[in-house]
Amino acid sequence: MNVLIQTLQGVVPVFLLIVIGTMLKHKKVIGPAFQKSSSIICFKLGLPALIFLKIAGLDFSGVFNFDEILIMLSITVVTMIVTLLVSLKLSDVSQRGPFSQGAFRGNIAIIGLALVLNLYGEDLAARGAMIVSVMLPVFNILSVIALTLPQHGMSVKGLVTSLKNIIKNPIILSVLAALGFSLLKIPVPVILGRLLAYLSDLALPLALINIGGSLSAKGFREKGKLALYSALIKTVILPVIAVIIFYNKGYNQEELGLVFLFMGAPTALSSHIMAESMDNDGDLAALIIMVTTSLAAVTTLIGISIINSL
Repeated sequence: MNVLIQTLQGVVPVFLLIVIGTMLKHKKVIGPAFQKSSSIICFKLGLPALIFLKIAGLDFSGVFNFDEILIMLSITVVTMIVTLLVSLKLSDVSQRGPFSQGAFRGNIAIIGLALVLNLYGEDLAARGAMIVSVMLPVFNILSVIALTLPQHGMSVKGLVTSLKNIIKNPIILSVLAALGFSLLKIPVPVILGRLLAYLSDLALPLALINIGGSLSAKGFREKGKLALYSALIKTVILPVIAVIIFYNKGYNQEELGLVFLFMGAPTALSSHIMAESMDNDGDLAALIIMVTTSLAAVTTLIGISIINSL
């Protein structure tokens, strides 16, 4: 019951903000113009501020379990590569990146870490924070790559264009700046910190309302099956593979729980902002977030219950 309560506490607020967005669209309070402008605000201001504060505040000097992190990173990278290859079958190029991103990029910094803390306590949460400190920058870099490569192809010209877009991407710039502050232990100036905090607080609620405003019955009919495939990879296949690998390495129940919660976390909310702002299919990205969030409420309860019985 505790697992169910903690999971619902993590996903219900997300759902409610999406519902608010849908209601505002129905009441014609928001429309296409709002979606376009809010995506730009989130992508160029809110999300970079959020990412900067999360990474700049991480302590990379802690004791890492390199084997654990390496396996998680390997699973993530392989998933990105495989899903990008599978997505080549999609005729709509703008759907390839969101399909792949939705399958590998989890909401570990918000939902994943919160569940680990509430279910297993501060010691394991501290270990989880070390994993987040490595995975978060990698997630953002891989997402930019996944959303850029399908748009420009694998030719020399396409790769050069992709590389230029990746280097100029606000997410990449915020990751690099934050890593500099964190690794060099540079304190964020108070005024800058407060400004970034205001912008970061704006990012996720605005993004969720945007997601709600972008959902439609037509979108569910046309893209629901594709969103479900991506969601099943993220919330079922990925965590099951990870748990099997770590179980065979002798991990105990709590450690397996951490692995499951991190690898099976629903798709990160920021994936919609990035997809929308990088000329990918934002509607598909929004659907994947909604479906993974729905599935995670069920898969988390089942997965943790099975792990506790091992």
